[in-house]
Amino acid sequence: MAIFFKVWLSIRRKEDEKPIYQKQDGQRFIQPHTTKLNVNTTYAVKVVIRPPVKLMELVIQGESIELEELTTEDEDCITYSSHFNTSGYDLSRRQKRKDVPLVFLFEGGHTLIATLQCKFYSENEVEHCHWGQTTWLEYECKVEDSISHVE
Repeated sequence: MAIFFKVWLSIRRKEDEKPIYQKQDGQRFIQPHTTKLNVNTTYAVKVVIRPPVKLMELVIQGESIELEELTTEDEDCITYSSHFNTSGYDLSRRQKRKDVPLVFLFEGGHTLIATLQCKFYSENEVEHCHWGQTTWLEYECKVEDSISHVE
């Protein structure tokens, strides 16, 4: 019997809680939209899973980030918070994007692998970086019996 759940991911600048932005890129790159981030910046991450499925680990760009389970009144979901830093990331050149892998490891050994197509701006750049749509990233998940990956 398959298990179905949704994962929502929010990324905001930690210092001022401003959301990140995405822009539509059409067919120019592998993915239709680009997530805009600043280098040398700490971002607050929030993960909501409905119905609740325990998240054991979140890995961003090969780095495991420490998760804190948040207490909420909503029993139909589970929420985690964390942060990650873009120190050491290179600025994106014009017409170039960087794929940032996300690996969600769930209880029971199930793994969701996703990729953010990103453009990295200088740490103080706001004119281009803060333009586009703000949104939660949403992943609809399905786990089949005896399969470890999440579709």
